[in-house]
Amino acid sequence: MNATKRARIVLVDDHVLVLESCKKLLEPHHDIVGQAHEAGDLVSLIRQTKPDILLMDISMPDQNGYEAARLLKIACPSVKIIFVSMHLEPTFIMEAFRAGGEGYVPKQTAGSELLTAIQQVQEKQKYLSPLIPEEVQNAVLAQMDGMPGTELSGKLTPRQQEVLKLVAQGFSAKDIANVLTISQSTVAFHKMQIVQALGLHSKADLTKYAVKLGISPLD
Repeated sequence: MNATKRARIVLVDDHVLVLESCKKLLEPHHDIVGQAHEAGDLVSLIRQTKPDILLMDISMPDQNGYEAARLLKIACPSVKIIFVSMHLEPTFIMEAFRAGGEGYVPKQTAGSELLTAIQQVQEKQKYLSPLIPEEVQNAVLAQMDGMPGTELSGKLTPRQQEVLKLVAQGFSAKDIANVLTISQSTVAFHKMQIVQALGLHSKADLTKYAVKLGISPLD
């Protein structure tokens, strides 16, 4: 299948065999600009390689793909994420799209489906594998059409909204500073401003507020 253009792709999977297989499949059609076995330094890798698409597993030894995706969508919002996973359970798939995924391809599928997913995401569409049960596909599409929390309180600036998302998702001040490329003292300043703007006085209150807005899904 011919894509509209060759995409710049980064591959992330903790299994070497999977990485090499994906690379062999994709190289005739796209440019593999980076690969990694874990998610720890993924923000730096994405900033360095500037890919169009990231193909990433959910289960990795240092950090799960959901956490990595949430960080990336703030640090590098232009990159499109396609999850490539062995999991077909509805909760895994729903969470993948909540975390910012543009597509979901089971590892059980044929390699040609991965090429289809890349093309569809390049064309700014969501991709859900035919192996995903229809009722789960419908639920994901409904979620994407009316996902809560896309409009945050007007009381917060865009930067404060980003900080709130990361605080509510449990990231440390150091992680937030790295993702947003600001100092830890600036993170602390934004947190103070958020508390004052919303009248909230604890991390638990901030998390509850974020959950209410739908930007930090409950486990």
